[in-house]
Amino acid sequence: MMKRIFTSILLPLIFIAFSNAQDADALLSKLSENAKTYDTIDATYTSKMVDVKSDFEETMNGHIQIDDKKFQLDLGEFVITSDGGTIWTYEKESNDCYIEDAEMLMEQGMDPSKIFTIWEDDFQNEWKGVSTIDGREYTQINLYPSGEDASEKPYHTIQMFIEESDLELVKLIVKGREGVDTEYLINTFKTGVNIPASTFLFSAPDFPGVTMIDNRI
Repeated sequence: MMKRIFTSILLPLIFIAFSNAQDADALLSKLSENAKTYDTIDATYTSKMVDVKSDFEETMNGHIQIDDKKFQLDLGEFVITSDGGTIWTYEKESNDCYIEDAEMLMEQGMDPSKIFTIWEDDFQNEWKGVSTIDGREYTQINLYPSGEDASEKPYHTIQMFIEESDLELVKLIVKGREGVDTEYLINTFKTGVNIPASTFLFSAPDFPGVTMIDNRI
């Protein structure tokens, strides 16, 4: 269940070096250094999933709050919460909550807490130059999965669009191997905000009648 949700919605959230690779490495290094200064992150985004084969398109809004390895991701139909050790996925319609081991899912590359530093893990990069989005120019860097399990990833390319002056990721497009592409547009991005510790815990008493489904081994 969790793998399906993360794969289809958030390959959080989730990079071949050519002649300009040094520029890409330098910019990504700056992004990483900038990210290290964030105590907490509170961001909203709009995602659009396009299935070319079936001519299907779906748009949804997401809200993510991050504090180190802890996060809460509100996708509307689902709310995914983690204290860094456990992940709770609450499905509103069914009133079910699935409990997973965070370490196991993170080993599979499904870690929303790294959505703004995804380029640091098992990716090669390609500098693509300047791209225009809504009349504004951004630097585009493509990421390609590398390593022994690269061919097993459900995507083959991640396109990043970066505002160099602010060192911020503004748009991300995940190109799926099965013809399903997902575009993420960052709407708001705040750092250093006060996020209550309770945000990263799932409290069953707050959801009367909830069915807890423990999938941990």
